[in-house]
Order: sequence, then C-alpha cells, then structure tokens
Amino acid sequence: MLSTHGEDILIFIQDFETSSRDYLQSKGLSENEMTNAYLDLQWNFLHTILKQQATQRKNSQLIIHCS
Repeated sequence: MLSTHGEDILIFIQDFETSSRDYLQSKGLSENEMTNAYLDLQWNFLHTILKQQATQRKNSQLIIHCS
C-alpha cells in the first residue's frame, strides 16, 4: 500500500499529465505533435525537479559546512 506521500506524488503526476494534455489540445496540436510536445514537457519537468534537488543538496551541504 502506498503511503500518503506516495499517493500525493501520484496525484500530482496525474494532474500534471491532465493539465499538460489540456494545454496542448488548447494550442490545436495534432495527435502526433501533441505526443512530441508532451515528451518535451515531461523532459523539462524532470530536469526542473533534478535541478531543484541538486540546489537543495548544495544548500544543505553549505549549511552543514557553515555550522
């Protein structure tokens, strides 16, 4: 069974998928274009998360070294 945190993450991802698809449909993209654009959105989303994690780790290391 998933934890509440895990469920929250799944809901967030589902919301991202739905809102991304709605956004791309509103732009009038064809199904093929939408697939490619959606992959680009996912890729950018993943890189944003990874950058934030790296920044958080770097900041926490600075705090540890400064203490």
